[in-house]
Amino acid sequence: MESQLTGELQHKAQSLSAEPLGRIERLRDGYVLAFDRQFDYPRSYIWDLLTEPSRLAQWLGKLTPGWELGKEYSLDMGGELSTGTVLQLNAPTSLQISWDDSMGLESLLEWRVLHCSGGALLQLRARSETADFLSEGAAGWQLILDTLDDVAAGRPRRPESDWAALRDAYAAKYGVSHTMGELETADGVTMIHFDRRFEATLPTVKDALTADPTQQPRVEQAEVDFTATGPATLVTVRHVVEDPTEIVALMAQWHAHLDAVGVDLDGDTPHISVRKLRVLEDFYRANTAAE
Repeated sequence: MESQLTGELQHKAQSLSAEPLGRIERLRDGYVLAFDRQFDYPRSYIWDLLTEPSRLAQWLGKLTPGWELGKEYSLDMGGELSTGTVLQLNAPTSLQISWDDSMGLESLLEWRVLHCSGGALLQLRARSETADFLSEGAAGWQLILDTLDDVAAGRPRRPESDWAALRDAYAAKYGVSHTMGELETADGVTMIHFDRRFEATLPTVKDALTADPTQQPRVEQAEVDFTATGPATLVTVRHVVEDPTEIVALMAQWHAHLDAVGVDLDGDTPHISVRKLRVLEDFYRANTAAE
């Protein structure tokens, strides 16, 4: 039976015409995010857009020093810095890089530019061992590729799409969880809102959420709902913010706690480090309206 949350996400996505153009595929050892974009331009032109730093800056970010086989790189995407190593560089067909973002998450990105009837086919495959930020990443990469479409055609960039609605559409279509929390306001009350999906039964998830006594006071202060959906459980957290100066820290604490629940359910011992909390605080400071 379709869960209430999934139904809400589908309705919201449909009402805003958010259409996932990529795929999220489950592998035995992780996940892959896949995009295929058709271009009515020569393969060499698309390869230049992908590999020439001055052209790459028009749609993806500022690359330093450039793609060089076996060498490290950094990519500034408007304040979000990603780093890694170029693992394959076979012009004009394939580019494979490791990808480490500001959250410390690692993935493997492979770009392929193939001949096809009338032009070129650009393929992007992003592989990760975890489901962290899958719905968010899928929405983000789709919007980035939309910008590439505009740059390739030499036209002005289209109006920015609703990233949140697109993220919801990916979550609903592929049954994956959001990772990041968000702020919402209802009747003048500001709340922190998280939705997380765990592949475990409702009683097991509830026990894991409340197992750590150091986290219990925060859990008791929040409104936490559990929804069973097949073999999985959706957890919805809404925590009213009493002091606006505590928003960033509270979001980081809830994010880390929900991550720890996932680790516990996987049979490992969770540990919330001070370093992780600081990284999460920096992330939410940069990605919310909280001061």
